[in-house]
Amino acid sequence: LVNATYPSSRADLRRVAHHISDVIYEKLTGQRGAFNTQIAYVTTSGTLKNRSYTLLVADSDGYNPQTILTSDQPLMSPSWSPDGRQIAYVSFEKKLAEIYIQEVTTGSRRKLATFKGINGAPAWSPDGRQLALTLSRDGNPEIYVMDVANGALRRLTNGAAIDTEPVWTPDSRSIIFTSDRGGSAQLYRVPARGGKAERLTFEGKYNAGADISPDGRKVAMVHGNGGNYRIAVLDLDSGLLRVLTDGPLDESPSFSPNGSMIIFATRAGNREVLSAVSVDGRFRQRLSLQAGNVREPVWSPFGK
Repeated sequence: LVNATYPSSRADLRRVAHHISDVIYEKLTGQRGAFNTQIAYVTTSGTLKNRSYTLLVADSDGYNPQTILTSDQPLMSPSWSPDGRQIAYVSFEKKLAEIYIQEVTTGSRRKLATFKGINGAPAWSPDGRQLALTLSRDGNPEIYVMDVANGALRRLTNGAAIDTEPVWTPDSRSIIFTSDRGGSAQLYRVPARGGKAERLTFEGKYNAGADISPDGRKVAMVHGNGGNYRIAVLDLDSGLLRVLTDGPLDESPSFSPNGSMIIFATRAGNREVLSAVSVDGRFRQRLSLQAGNVREPVWSPFGK
């Protein structure tokens, strides 16, 4: 089916092997492979009084972790830029929630949001020019859109409820977010230019932490019901909600860039670890990672 030769040094064997896997996968399925991509995640280690937080980037299977930032204060909500060159995240290193953008290869970074109150949940627009984020600068947590170049802000939601965890649809026309405006955490969709928000989820008492498939047709989420929190996928065309994992405490789903897999955080005994599940729920895999508790994974886009 395919015949090719790939020269490699010993140090480059893993990357070349992932590239070969992508070639085989695409030949067999007609879909681009995502083996030669990366994941970002946060680990915690140490005691409650002496805890360390680390933002890392690793191969898609969890190997070859590289430290992006280490802090004695929480690091949260990593988000890849569309070109895979930068990561936005929330840092409490100055005892306040602040949003930074950092270059993955060079480590250079700049502070983007340090408003009074909450600065949280950054999410890149598909063109990389804007970030959707949660700010409480006006008193209540609301969804805003910020221009990355000049910092200009535009407010999208306005109400008494808590609105958070925004994510863009691939066509840039809408933003899906979590809100308790209906009495419990559910997913809503609002036009990116502003307007009325519509509720998307109705099944279960808790649906939050959305991620959208690359084709824009499916939404992964944390689905809570009866005390269990599992990863579920909502088909936006049919409205069908499908639960993919067993719980009881699964969180932070993130689609692979080809939409075939979802990575998420879960518990294994007393540890927080990463797992992956196929979008049809048939295949599951535990990722091999370093020591420490692992949270908030996010899959990178395809490399440019």
